[in-house]
Amino acid sequence: MAEIKTRNCLFDNIKAVMLVLVVAGHTLDPFITNQDSLFRYIMQYIYLFHMPMFAFVTGYFSKNADAVREKAVKSVLIPYILLQCAYIVTAEVFIFIGAVSYNVNVFKPSLLLPTSPLYYLLCVFFWKVFWKDINKLRYPEIFAVISGLLISLIQNREFHIGIGATFSLMIFFVLGAKCTEQHVQRIRQLPKYIGVIIMGLGIIPAIVLPYSFRNVRFTYESVGLSNLAGIGYRILFYFIATCMIIAIINLMPQGKSKLSQIGENSIIVYVGSSICAPSLYLVLAKVLPVTANMWTNLLGIAIFSVFVAWFFSKMWIKKIYDWVLSKIYFCLYKV
Repeated sequence: MAEIKTRNCLFDNIKAVMLVLVVAGHTLDPFITNQDSLFRYIMQYIYLFHMPMFAFVTGYFSKNADAVREKAVKSVLIPYILLQCAYIVTAEVFIFIGAVSYNVNVFKPSLLLPTSPLYYLLCVFFWKVFWKDINKLRYPEIFAVISGLLISLIQNREFHIGIGATFSLMIFFVLGAKCTEQHVQRIRQLPKYIGVIIMGLGIIPAIVLPYSFRNVRFTYESVGLSNLAGIGYRILFYFIATCMIIAIINLMPQGKSKLSQIGENSIIVYVGSSICAPSLYLVLAKVLPVTANMWTNLLGIAIFSVFVAWFFSKMWIKKIYDWVLSKIYFCLYKV
């Protein structure tokens, strides 16, 4: 019962909305080049803040550096290995039977350099392991920013896809770890119109800036940017994402809601959505006329995104997940 009483519903609600946007972003991706540019603008808008927000929330709940380091292998690395293997098998099956053809040239069946959305769990593992050491620095925020700017100078594209986001998103983890409950309450005390204005202004960079400016998983060179331009855009991305994180904290409901259960089971929802989106939607689109025009497609993506997040938040799925992990832990750990 203590766990229920002490849960932070504000951040559960934030995670829930971000998870729905994860599904939406992945599902929009196959359509951004062959349908109206509105798809591209919506996806660009989502990617301005949803992964930075996840990194911020992860950092916020990682303040006890010793505890998170001690649990990092059990709570993050082992689930990552298990889930990445499940993702690889599922993707290989989809590709083999010809159910999907999207991004098969990008997909690599790798644990060390994941091309899948599960790269984020690898980021979390590294952050949790090294946060104690990073926090000993005089200015960890400056270290995180410089690391995030310089990592994309690297020439190895495959390495960057798998590991680069560990550095390029690190600043948001650090900001979350440094953020206190007092900071959160001050943000929430700001007039709500400020949050609305910030989220509204986010439409501008989503439309006018290059599509690649906010990309944290590719090198500057691989997306057609010079190193100087890439660094400049990355700095701008950091500023925009930080402002939008503040706006989301300001606007999101603080009490327990129907969203909260999705946020409580965030890792399962994230993994389920990573496996299902966009593959399952593309399969459904072969038998349902949802992609007939832009508006039916957008409606279909919206319904699909909410449904996937809701479905994978169900308690019976969590019980299966916990049962499988318990059996694995029993085999791996000393009694």
